[in-house]
Amino acid sequence: MALISKKSPEQQAQAAAQKEQKRQAEQLERDRQAYLSTPVGQARQSFERGDLVFQCSIDVMSQQAIIVAMVGSGTAQRAKDPVVVLNAVCREGWELVNGSFVFVEQGQQSRDKFMSSGQNVAIKGETVGYYLFKRCEALRRGSETDGDDSLSSRPQ
Repeated sequence: MALISKKSPEQQAQAAAQKEQKRQAEQLERDRQAYLSTPVGQARQSFERGDLVFQCSIDVMSQQAIIVAMVGSGTAQRAKDPVVVLNAVCREGWELVNGSFVFVEQGQQSRDKFMSSGQNVAIKGETVGYYLFKRCEALRRGSETDGDDSLSSRPQ
């Protein structure tokens, strides 16, 4: 007959605490990996590596094709403002040098026009912003020139 070992309440509490610590550590690691996959996280890694330039792309608008039979075609657009991300990248020690935008077509739908010649066409795609930054130590959050010190040197 096998002996069944029963844990004391203290051992059970300790095991539960260890399990919770492990769960929290795993969640922190998932959060860290998610952060490092963002443009801001990539900018931080690039700065820490000592890179001189950093480039990222941000989807700024997506467009869905809409075709309605016997009525026509159109598009539904959803825009995103990249300014928050760009400011966060600059705070990681990068100065924005250039930005450009490209429409990336992902497909199109077409139908013959009703009771006339021609076709209705709607295009699906995204507008992507490509941004180039150069290293700028003065912009790095936490540097000596950052924060209240720079405000005190301004004339009142």
